[in-house]
Amino acid sequence: MLNRSKLWATGLLLAAFVAGVAIGGAGQAALADRDDGPRREARPQVSYPERLQRDLQLTAEQRAAVEAIMERHQVGMREIWRESERRLDTMRLQIRTEIMGLLNDGQREAFGRINARHDSLHAARERGERRR
Repeated sequence: MLNRSKLWATGLLLAAFVAGVAIGGAGQAALADRDDGPRREARPQVSYPERLQRDLQLTAEQRAAVEAIMERHQVGMREIWRESERRLDTMRLQIRTEIMGLLNDGQREAFGRINARHDSLHAARERGERRR
């Protein structure tokens, strides 16, 4: 059973997490139009086995074994990512709904545009498109 101090600590931790998600989302939306620095798409993509090969000087046998391990766990990892994304989407919707309840009509309209832009950029990244 949780005592009062553990309950407070849990509540504060949850509040900090929710605030971080909200601030991160708002910051991402605010910075989405910036065009400075290298884009993620412009950087060469290096696979995990390639990074290990480079950083650990793996033998050919070790590299093949790493690739086999990655392949064996690929389905499970994808499912974890899908579940995490579903949970994040649910929390994001909850946060947006709560924020909407604080806003006046004009702010709700602007917040809706911010969220639509964020969602559009997120969907484009998922499809592998470049940021506009």
